[in-house]
Amino acid sequence: MLDLDQLSKEERYNIPEGYFENLTDNIMDNIHKEERRRRNVWMSSIAAVCLVVISSVLFITINNNNKQKEAGTLVETPVPENKIDEQMIEYYSAELTEIDYYNF
Repeated sequence: MLDLDQLSKEERYNIPEGYFENLTDNIMDNIHKEERRRRNVWMSSIAAVCLVVISSVLFITINNNNKQKEAGTLVETPVPENKIDEQMIEYYSAELTEIDYYNF
């Protein structure tokens, strides 16, 4: 068994002056620094997500506007009046044949 009286009494560790007086302040400062780091990470993450969402919405909106402009600039080919008259005659003659005049 180890005899404590035989151990040397010299100081092996040097403690800085005022270490224990400032210990709680140093610990609290480190805690606050860690909290600030966490908050900065969250804020950066939220900012990145907002940036992605806003960019996506703008991209989709601009893309849709461009598609609408392209669709609006297409030249419509005019339909001759004879064709319209023929289509109207076909439509109304089909409608008239379906009406039951006896039960009207």
